[in-house]
Amino acid sequence: METWFLLQTKSRQQGRAVENLERQGIQCFCPRISIEKLSRGRRKVVDEALFPGYLFVCFDQASVSSTTVRSTRGVSNFVSCAGAPVVVPQELIHSLQQRAIEQQDMEEIAGALKAGDQLEVLEGPFRGLNAIFSQPDGDSRAIVLIDLLNQKVKAVMFFASLQKLDSAGAIS
Repeated sequence: METWFLLQTKSRQQGRAVENLERQGIQCFCPRISIEKLSRGRRKVVDEALFPGYLFVCFDQASVSSTTVRSTRGVSNFVSCAGAPVVVPQELIHSLQQRAIEQQDMEEIAGALKAGDQLEVLEGPFRGLNAIFSQPDGDSRAIVLIDLLNQKVKAVMFFASLQKLDSAGAIS
């Protein structure tokens, strides 16, 4: 039966560890996150490991030796308790994978929107109102303009609560 474990990788060798483990047929999962950093005076979005220096692996202990995994290039050791590798619950891995998929979806939505695009608010106190996209606010939120009392009001909303309208005002 395949089980998930947590590995500690050698410093700055996470990519090497993933490559070598996958060559051995071991399933690896390294959750990543997009972070905005300042580099040489410019803002830059960088993709980094959510848990630097750690890697989730899934394999069957009956067919693959833990010694083989531990001696793979780039791997430092198993995260263990009382000398035995810690088993990571399947639900935790599934939850992390779902969040990674949701983040990709949000990035695709944010990339598809341009300033001035017409949106409809799907959730929250402004549900049913139309909004105008102004700019992204981080990875999962947008700054929009909502028409309230004949004035444009700025509001910050999650991309998940917005839906793009086509040029005729219909949901696309």
